Amino acid sequence: MRLNAFQLKIFAMILMVIDHVFTYIPGMPMWMHHPGRIVAPIFFYFVVEGFFYTRNRTKYATRVFMWAAVMFAGSTLIQYLFPSKMVLNNNIFLSLGLGIVLLCVIDYTKNTKKYLVGIPCAILAAALGMFTEAGFIGVVMTLIFYFFREKKAWLIITYVLLSLLEVPSLVMDGEIFTEMGLFGFNNQWMMVFALPFILLYNGERGLNNAFTKYMFYIFYPVHLWIIYIVGYVMSK
Repeated sequence: MRLNAFQLKIFAMILMVIDHVFTYIPGMPMWMHHPGRIVAPIFFYFVVEGFFYTRNRTKYATRVFMWAAVMFAGSTLIQYLFPSKMVLNNNIFLSLGLGIVLLCVIDYTKNTKKYLVGIPCAILAAALGMFTEAGFIGVVMTLIFYFFREKKAWLIITYVLLSLLEVPSLVMDGEIFTEMGLFGFNNQWMMVFALPFILLYNGERGLNNAFTKYMFYIFYPVHLWIIYIVGYVMSK
């Protein structure tokens, strides 16, 4: 069975809701945190795909940053109206936007051979990306999906290595089954399970209209704000 972009995004959005319910609603079981590790890789993969297919990369990046600003403003307002110990700091749009900027710089450098300008700018874009929600992993995922887009074997090898990067240290520390272990909050290695779904992508958009184009942009902040407010009410 092969999946198109629309189907994969819907799947990722469902897992995202499960993870955020765990994050913002008190008393949820730990297992609900694990499915969320699959989500970001899928969206980073499609951001790279979008980079290759979009007609206007500047407009593409601008749109993502615009929604990052909307996300920041909305979350700030929600936390002001419903103050709690929970911090509503999710903003994957910023990570994705800087990922697009990084790819634009790399592409510009490759095409113009202006390395003295391109390399410092690429380093700056990557460094800024590391201070966003996705951090180091988001930057490296972007590069893996970009450079190995047509080299599936290398994509698989490098992605698996990135996913399992922290596993040896956690095993050596004996924290496998602790709250901060492999099956607790240090569960980032589970992003390896996104790989089969990425490999199932058939290269087609699937359902494509004005609604589906902006579906994720709207759904991401709105579902977070709703879940946060529900968690706020339940904690009172």
